[in-house]
Amino acid sequence: MPEDDKTSASLVQAISDNLGAFFRHLLPGIVIMGTAYVAHPCWFSGIDTHSWQHILIAAVVALASGNLWFAINRYVVHQAVDYLSYLLGSQGPAPTVSRLHYTDDVGTYAADSLCLSTIPQRARQHVAFRASSILLLYTVSEIGFIAAKWHEPGTLFAWHPCWMEIGSVVIFLLAVWQNFIARRIDYYVIELARRANTDRLWESN
Repeated sequence: MPEDDKTSASLVQAISDNLGAFFRHLLPGIVIMGTAYVAHPCWFSGIDTHSWQHILIAAVVALASGNLWFAINRYVVHQAVDYLSYLLGSQGPAPTVSRLHYTDDVGTYAADSLCLSTIPQRARQHVAFRASSILLLYTVSEIGFIAAKWHEPGTLFAWHPCWMEIGSVVIFLLAVWQNFIARRIDYYVIELARRANTDRLWESN
């Protein structure tokens, strides 16, 4: 294979491997800053796009706000949906001893997800990317709803705020639906890995 083709293939593979991280850590900040610029253009009137210092500050603000929003969605919203699934007895982790042992059941389930060597890398990437995409949907819906409620006159969000709010709520509900689907996919991936691990132990004995 020519050297240029190898370089291109390596670049594509690197992008593919880190796509989930891009969705988690960079895109939320871009969404937040972009929406803020559209909803409140006066906030950005003092920014000089020809100044690398201003661009650097904007990038830092976007990265910090995006990661903060990601953390809130991952460990508050996403976790709340997961806990609701748990209480409903959905496969994923599901209650073992009682519904009061959520932290233990989640801990055991997460340990299997992280430590089972029989989980294919492709499956890990799919689950991680799907979860990252869901968190991005949460961010888009929340930011859109806030901008629809709080914006400057004459901006895009001032034209049809009611439709913006409805669209944001629909996106949020779709994200919750995808949250349940991703949980079920993760369950089947881990169950298949557990069976494969058990079969290996039997064969080795």
